[in-house]
Amino acid sequence: MDAKLVFARDFAARLKAWQIKVADLESRADRVTEQNQIEFYRQLDLLDAKIALAERKLELLQNSDNWDEIKASLDGISNEIENALDSAWAKLN
Repeated sequence: MDAKLVFARDFAARLKAWQIKVADLESRADRVTEQNQIEFYRQLDLLDAKIALAERKLELLQNSDNWDEIKASLDGISNEIENALDSAWAKLN
C-alpha cells in the first residue's frame, strides 16, 4: 500500500480519536475548578482550531503529489494537539 495512503488513513483515525477526547473533555467541564475554567475553555478552543486545521491539511495531503511538507506539518500539529489534550485533562484534576 502507498505510504501516503497509509499515513492519511492512520491520521484520519487519530483525528476521530481526538474528536472523541475533546467531546469527553467538554462533557466533564463542570468538574473544572473556577481557577482553571478560563484556561480549560481556552484549551478546548485551541483543540477545536488545531483539529480543524489538521482536517484541512489532511485534505491537502490526499490531493498532493509532493506530500512530505504537509506530512511534516501534520506531525507538528499532532504533537500540539496531544500537548493541548494533556493540558486540558490536567485541568480536570
